[in-house]
Amino acid sequence: LVSGTTTPSPPRTANMNALRLTILAATIAYASAASAQQGTCEVCHLHYYHKDVSHAENWGSDVSICKEYEHEACCTKQTVKLIDDNSKLYGDYDLEACGLSSECKKYFIEESCFYECDRNVGKWRKHVDCDDAGDDNGWQIKGMPIKASYWDAWYDACKDDYFAWGTGGTYWDIPTHTTNSFKGTGAKKTKDAYTSCSKFGDTYKNGTMVAEVMWGGAFTYEKDESKAYAMTFPEGSANPNNAIFTDKEYPRECAGHEVNLTHPGVDINGIRLSYSDVACPIDWHTQPNAGVSDRSSRGTLTCDSGLDSAKKELVTGTKCKASGTTCPATCKTLLDEVEAECLGMEFTYTPVGGTETYGEWNTEKLAWYNAADAERVSAKKKDACDDIIDQFILAATPSPAGIIRAPLMAIMGFVVAALLVIA
Repeated sequence: LVSGTTTPSPPRTANMNALRLTILAATIAYASAASAQQGTCEVCHLHYYHKDVSHAENWGSDVSICKEYEHEACCTKQTVKLIDDNSKLYGDYDLEACGLSSECKKYFIEESCFYECDRNVGKWRKHVDCDDAGDDNGWQIKGMPIKASYWDAWYDACKDDYFAWGTGGTYWDIPTHTTNSFKGTGAKKTKDAYTSCSKFGDTYKNGTMVAEVMWGGAFTYEKDESKAYAMTFPEGSANPNNAIFTDKEYPRECAGHEVNLTHPGVDINGIRLSYSDVACPIDWHTQPNAGVSDRSSRGTLTCDSGLDSAKKELVTGTKCKASGTTCPATCKTLLDEVEAECLGMEFTYTPVGGTETYGEWNTEKLAWYNAADAERVSAKKKDACDDIIDQFILAATPSPAGIIRAPLMAIMGFVVAALLVIA
C-alpha cells in the first residue's frame, strides 16, 4: 500500500471476499430469522380464548392483524380472524353500531390483539385461583399499566366517533348485533341507528378515562412509560413488553387449567401437541420466566410404558437372559419391538448420572440404551445377550458424518446462493 492509494484486488480475490461477506450476512440473517420465529414459550395464565402456552404460530398471508405476536402468541389464528371480523370476538358486540372510523377502530383491534396474544397480560390476572365468588373467572385482569401516550392517541382518534353505550358506559355495555334494545330511527351504522348513540368524547373526556373507565379497571394510565406496556409494536421486532416487570411473577396456574409440560400445545381439533410440535425448546418449562408452577403436569408419553417393560426385561427378565454363550431370539425381538413402538415418538428417560427428562426417541434413544445397559451391569446380569444390546447401542450412536451433515448442508445452501449472486 502507498499512502493515499490502494492496490486493486485481482478479480478472483475480490469475488472470494464478496463470497465470504455474502455467506456471513446470509448466516447472520438466517440465525436472526430463526431466533425471531422461535420466540419463547411461557404459560399464558388467562383463560378466555387463550392457549395454555405462548408459542410461535404461522398464520399465513390471509391474516393482517396481530402479526407482531406471531413469533410468540397466546392466541390462535382462529381467534385473530374473529378479532378482524368487526371485533365479533366477545359475544358478538356491535362495535360499529353507530358507525366507526378506521382510525378509531384500529385501537380496539390492537387492544384485542394485546389482550389475547401477549403473554405478559397473564401476570395481571385479577383472581389468584380463577375463583370469582364461586365462578371460574380466569379471563379478568386488573391494574395493568399501559403507556399514557397510547391512551391519549386513542382518545384523539375516537373522540368524534359515535358509540351505542348502555347505561354503564363501558365497552361491555355496547349492544350486540342481535339485540333490538336502543334501536333508533337512523339507518344502520349511523349516529341515529340507536337512541343511545353518543359521541365518544362526550362519554370519555380524556385518555385517562379511556384507560381506567372504559375497561373497568383492567388497565391504568401510566405516565412513567418506562414502567408501562405497549399495546402494539412493529411486526418482526422483539416484544418490548418482555423487558419490563421481569421481576413480577406469574400467578399460580388455576385448578382445572394445569399445563402439560411435555404436550403444551393443542390443535384446532383439541388434540394435544408436543413441545417440539409447537417449536418450544425441550427445556422451555425450566426457564426463569416460563410461568410454570407446581400444578404443571407431565403427561405419560406414548412409548413410556413399553420402555419401562423392556428395561425390566433387560435387567431382571428372561427374554434377554443368555444360556451359556447363546442369547435367545426373544432379546432381539424385544428391542425391535421397542424401536417400532417408539419410532418418531417422545419418551421419558433418566441419563446415566442425570435426572429425569424427556425427548424424541429418534435422537435421544442412545441415553435410554446406555441407562439400561448400566442397570444390567449394576445387577450383575452381563452375559452373551450383551452382544445383541451392543448392536442396538451402536446403531443409536450418531456417526460423525451425521453430526456434521445438517449444518454442512445449510452452509452449502448459502454458498450456492452466494455464488449465484456473484455470477
